[in-house]
Amino acid sequence: MKNSYKIFVSGMAFDEGKSGISFYIRKVVKYLSLTNKVDLLLLKKDVKVWKQKSDNIHIKTVSNLLSNPIVNMPWHLLLPLFINLKKYDFILLPAGNRRLFCFYPRYTVVTFHDLSQFHIKEKYDFFRMFYIKKIVPIFLRKADSIMTVSYSTKKDLKKNYGIEDTWVNHNGWESFADFGKTEIVKEVVGKFLLYVSRIEYPGKNHINLIKAYEKLPDIIKGEYQLVLAGKIWKGSKPVIDYIQNSADAKRIKLLGFVEEKKLVWLFKNCSLYIFPSFYEGFGLSLLDAMSFGVPVICSNTSSLPEVGGNAVRTFSPNDYEEMRDQILEVLTNKGLQKRMKEAGLQQVKKFDWKTHVQKILRDYEKNA
Repeated sequence: MKNSYKIFVSGMAFDEGKSGISFYIRKVVKYLSLTNKVDLLLLKKDVKVWKQKSDNIHIKTVSNLLSNPIVNMPWHLLLPLFINLKKYDFILLPAGNRRLFCFYPRYTVVTFHDLSQFHIKEKYDFFRMFYIKKIVPIFLRKADSIMTVSYSTKKDLKKNYGIEDTWVNHNGWESFADFGKTEIVKEVVGKFLLYVSRIEYPGKNHINLIKAYEKLPDIIKGEYQLVLAGKIWKGSKPVIDYIQNSADAKRIKLLGFVEEKKLVWLFKNCSLYIFPSFYEGFGLSLLDAMSFGVPVICSNTSSLPEVGGNAVRTFSPNDYEEMRDQILEVLTNKGLQKRMKEAGLQQVKKFDWKTHVQKILRDYEKNA
């Protein structure tokens, strides 16, 4: 493997550092920059929240006037006309389901995360649905290399776009062991159940999770709070309204976006992690929870069983009573908790960011 390459990475889907894709961009840039020169394109406002410092990372910025997706999507398609990309060895587009080029002047690897829009009605407005259904497949086919983060997404690309020439490169996982001192979340007292995801309706399925919690016996609810951590996203109002009207509203903690020091504390101290999302391209927080020895239950759809393996118990995301039963079973069975914790600690060892990035580099070397 060559010692160093010069790589262009688009960070136009960085989302102010508050989404799964922004987390992905952070990790791939971090590990690419260990042995390569990386030029990262960001909106000016995102530079403020970019925390990684390295002599191998050079940040290029564009105006915040391009932050509106309706403007940014078509502008990004034409980006090769505005920036000289031929000076790079290769290009990485880390959010190919959101940002592509109309043509590719250098070998380009596209990371494709999911096609949740095909599975969740009313996830996006008409413009975005038109873009993902009609525009994306046209320009995605032109890319040199299409990488999916799960076999579930690979299957979706074949089914919905008729694109078969893709390869799977599972997301990595990185221990929080070196994170340092954590920060207590003062709003949370005592034992709690946890779900970390942006507050978005209906895709992330918060309401069915709350219904499952409401159906738990009073003695269980008296012992365990339900904690929901994640940025308040567009379409969150039905979730917030449901919580406010719930008889268990005082036991449900809606934290909003949580910084990493507090997030680590939540993972360390929760009794059970629940991932009820209707559809996920991967589901990074599932691995985070297991890495702390936390038992995990999740939806039986999309990539979640693939990532969780035999370490998780699953339920139908549409059936909140089945979800309730799984919660109750794990909380009341110490032997089951022990087995799930042990299996989870073994499962996370299968995922590694360094390996993920090495596969990207090998793809370039093999096919460019």
